[in-house]
Amino acid sequence: MDKFFAAVSLFRRRKYDECIEVCNELLQNNALHQGPWELKMRSMTQRVYIDDIEADDDVPEDILDTQTIATAPRPGTSIRTAVIENLSSTATAKTAGARPRTGTGRPITGISRPGTLSLQRPGSTLGNKTAMKTARTAGSARNIRLGSASMFSVGDPTGPLFHISRLHPDKYAEKEHLSKPLFQYLYYHEGDIRKAMGLCDAVLKIKQSAAGWWWNTQKARCLITTGSPREAEHYLNTALAEIYHQDTVLLLARIYIKMDQPTAALEVCKNGLEKLPNDITILTQQARILELVGNLAASVRRYRQISQLDSMNTEALACIAVSYFYGNQPETALLYYRRILSMGAHSAELYCNIGLCCLYGGQLDLVFPCFQRAIRMATSSDLKADIWYNLSFVALTTGDAHLARRCLRLCIATNGSHGPALNNMAVMVARQKQYPKAKSYLLSAKVALPNSEEITNNLEFIENFE
Repeated sequence: MDKFFAAVSLFRRRKYDECIEVCNELLQNNALHQGPWELKMRSMTQRVYIDDIEADDDVPEDILDTQTIATAPRPGTSIRTAVIENLSSTATAKTAGARPRTGTGRPITGISRPGTLSLQRPGSTLGNKTAMKTARTAGSARNIRLGSASMFSVGDPTGPLFHISRLHPDKYAEKEHLSKPLFQYLYYHEGDIRKAMGLCDAVLKIKQSAAGWWWNTQKARCLITTGSPREAEHYLNTALAEIYHQDTVLLLARIYIKMDQPTAALEVCKNGLEKLPNDITILTQQARILELVGNLAASVRRYRQISQLDSMNTEALACIAVSYFYGNQPETALLYYRRILSMGAHSAELYCNIGLCCLYGGQLDLVFPCFQRAIRMATSSDLKADIWYNLSFVALTTGDAHLARRCLRLCIATNGSHGPALNNMAVMVARQKQYPKAKSYLLSAKVALPNSEEITNNLEFIENFE
């Protein structure tokens, strides 16, 4: 079999490392062969490719502070107001109206989306009012057919493809078959946003209006990465005027989310669904925005629609499950979580949520085995602290105060800034009439959760006994 054909076959089967090795062999025989060079570039890009639309799901406060126009937005039109209204939930009883949320304000379901795990606030787990979050060869410049001698690296084919510092974007802007993979290589593999944006500018300058939606979208992607969402808005609108694509719609919606304009983001998703009916990615984005602004009923309706279109969508199933849990239907929520478990999604958060559903559903014999498995599977300290905190609530529910205190101590030992655990520990200590010790716990909890009304009320109550 021809080696280049074999390399193409490996690339199509997503065996990128093997494809790169075959390309290196071909480049050793002929370093001027353009086919292996381009295929190696594509393989190196796909090997490290990450869907940055999914990965960047946060709402940076610094952007919100500088981009927002209105200082007092109307209810339901701002993400910050929705987040503030839900940050003080740290009680010890399951309440349908006070669901726990991540640092971005998203209700926690037990299934983490890319980009959300690092933003989850400590102590957010599904139980008690808290849910678990959930080419080189020697040769002269006139013999090099690909690129230029100032950019093309010759010598060792296993080394870098070219010298990025010597790249001249204008020389590749007119080569349609090479400019797109070159942009992806610069953006995803090398992470050189400046060079990637320079290539976009060169293509847009040459092709003018005929540049196509793809290059406008990539230009906007670079601007978003460099922190210029308002400038990226123009390029995305230009791309949407030519064709409605899921990536363009999601990027534009993400811009409006960064600017704290969820109503505009929902309008973008609505227009996208008119052009692309029942598109799961746009429906998911719409449901997430509805969660951010606190419209949980509409968000659950969207997730139900997604589950009808894609019965294997774990995010939709988890959000529906947590909705049933806080709707006092733990048995129904347990069915959805078991469905996720049967699809192979084994995680500590999922087992913790199943244990809590079993607790409220009356299946007490399954509660502790689920928590034991969750503790074994927990990796981070924050996650272990959340599990111990939920387990302390299980102990309180069953009347075992001694076990509850031990679990809370383990939770605080794992994460000393776990506000809900410090608050509950203060309550248990106060019942033993150790008021100075209880006050010290409450002061630490106040530092961790300064907006919690419950901790403030407990502090006022303790001060009356001093």
